Amino acid sequence: MLKRLAETAGDAETLATNLTRHTEMCSYPTLRAGLKEVAAAERAQADTVRQLLLQNGVWPKMPSRPAHEGSSNWERLRNDLVLQVKIQRALQSQFSEWTGIDAQMAERLRESAAEADRSIEQLRDLTLKCDPQALD
Repeated sequence: MLKRLAETAGDAETLATNLTRHTEMCSYPTLRAGLKEVAAAERAQADTVRQLLLQNGVWPKMPSRPAHEGSSNWERLRNDLVLQVKIQRALQSQFSEWTGIDAQMAERLRESAAEADRSIEQLRDLTLKCDPQALD
């Protein structure tokens, strides 16, 4: 189970790094401010999951770079959103697995999953603002 959590931690680190980079690439002030907020929340979440692992003597998986970054804000954020959903699902799954084994670990994973869920909503809203097919 710690190995799976290490993979999730690597994904969280990747997402935090991507969002920071995508914030710097964004030229729209309102969108940039929203991305900066989400990037900070994701950095905090990545740090939390990393600390959970380190307390158990395990290192997170190395973060990876996407094969294709994206040519527009919409494409980059859409890719980030897919990764965020993957992380949230993994945390939910791992929470239920840890419940009978380590209540404190399970609770911290539940809190991280809830935070990931809030970030999904924010990131979805920002992505929709960039959607070339969306109507205002």
